[in-house]
Amino acid sequence: LMAGFRIAVVTLFLGVPGMAVAGLEICNDTDVSQTVAIGYKGETGWVSEGWWNIDSGSCSEPVTGDLKLRYYYYLSRADGRRFEDENYHFCTTDEAFTIEGDEDCTGRGYDTGLFRRIDTGKTAKHFTISLSSYSRDSASEEPEGEPFADSVTFQECLSGQDGTAAYCAFHSGGTKFFVYDDGRTADWMFTFMSDLLPGTPLDVTGELTGIFDRTAEVVLSNALPRAWSDADGLLDRLQGEWYATDDPNSRFTVLGAERLNTYDGAPISTEYLSVQEQCDGASGNGPYLYAREEETGQSLCYAIDYVDNLQLNLIFLPRGNLLEYRKLD
Repeated sequence: LMAGFRIAVVTLFLGVPGMAVAGLEICNDTDVSQTVAIGYKGETGWVSEGWWNIDSGSCSEPVTGDLKLRYYYYLSRADGRRFEDENYHFCTTDEAFTIEGDEDCTGRGYDTGLFRRIDTGKTAKHFTISLSSYSRDSASEEPEGEPFADSVTFQECLSGQDGTAAYCAFHSGGTKFFVYDDGRTADWMFTFMSDLLPGTPLDVTGELTGIFDRTAEVVLSNALPRAWSDADGLLDRLQGEWYATDDPNSRFTVLGAERLNTYDGAPISTEYLSVQEQCDGASGNGPYLYAREEETGQSLCYAIDYVDNLQLNLIFLPRGNLLEYRKLD
């Protein structure tokens, strides 16, 4: 984690008579007022709510009563400070809001906010986080990062909305890397990457300035196209929408190095993909498709048995069962 970050605090008020031990509490331990929104999985789908204004040195409780979910999501804003999101998308507006659904925010007349995830654990009834953990002074000197150089797969560039920074992203080895348009990376690199298609192979160099659960942040000094490898070619052949031959309702779509899994049209999960010669100890008889689940971090390995323009056979490891897919026209 980046220097100066502090770990979120879990507060359990045990054994104090008359004090409620329940809810999600957000405390502002920064020196400026902060405005906070939250997201969570409701009974019928994703929900986002905001805004809570929290003065410096104060706390607010967006979720009251015993916590019923393990995961919540939050976004904070403050003048002169930058929020370190984890690229979880929820719909927001500038006014007070409660919005059901996290899809097609712009098409429904909303903005798109980038949130962080809160893991409260499996049994917590009360959880407290501190805003200083991932809200930092944007005018202060950036912490020195680690040197970074890698061969990566380009994913996307998105324009900033709702006060969030524009960014470009790429993948390597099951991690999604974000490059923010905040003045630290030269403008020409954003112009160059904005014209790329998902799945384009790149060589990048720069500084690694933040490492999170399944994502990382980098400041780039250079980004250049690289020659296509066999692994790049295989990933390119996986692009598009596929359905399982034994259950056509079970489908996935590969775009760049990300796979969206659905069932009967409903999203199930998103995974970060990598084609490699070994996977979780398995080597030989490859290549392998490595998939890392975006929300839980669970790793999955498949041997790529066969792939062409219409047919894909994967062998799920370590059980060895054959999974057959056909591409939709």
